Amino acid sequence: MSEELKTLLAKEAIRDQIYTYCRALDRIDNKLGYSVFAEDSKVDYGTFKGSGREFFDDMMNQHRQMISTHHMMTNMLIKVKGDKAVSETYMYAACKFPGKEKPFTVEARCRDIDKWECRDGKWLIVERVVCGDNTFIIVPSRDFPNYNGERDNHEDPCYKFFEEFDKM
Repeated sequence: MSEELKTLLAKEAIRDQIYTYCRALDRIDNKLGYSVFAEDSKVDYGTFKGSGREFFDDMMNQHRQMISTHHMMTNMLIKVKGDKAVSETYMYAACKFPGKEKPFTVEARCRDIDKWECRDGKWLIVERVVCGDNTFIIVPSRDFPNYNGERDNHEDPCYKFFEEFDKM
């Protein structure tokens, strides 16, 4: 296999891990979130410094207080050299909270700067620094109900679809 093809495959595997991280956040799935971080990983989130698993547990404790969350990753720059890589990923999150009078949404925009290693054939984050660039609160004039989604359990339709696909 050519080096160019190996690099493309590595970038795609890293991209998939980045998207898996978002899915774990929005589905409140600790086990899935752990699968993105190496056991000896380090995270600096500004207000949090610790291991990747501790970081994910902290995020999930916060997310369980919210009505819903929606994370999107955009603008990914990934550089690969052998079994090591670095990436910068722009992240957008909308987190809906149950306000005293009506729900409100906090929108966050930040960048995840990650160091990666391929260990036993799987790309894992070994170090992450989060740069919070732009965060603000939106108070909606009208709230729309959540639909077709289940958080903090495996009743969300995505689990069924992926499980059925895996059995094909």
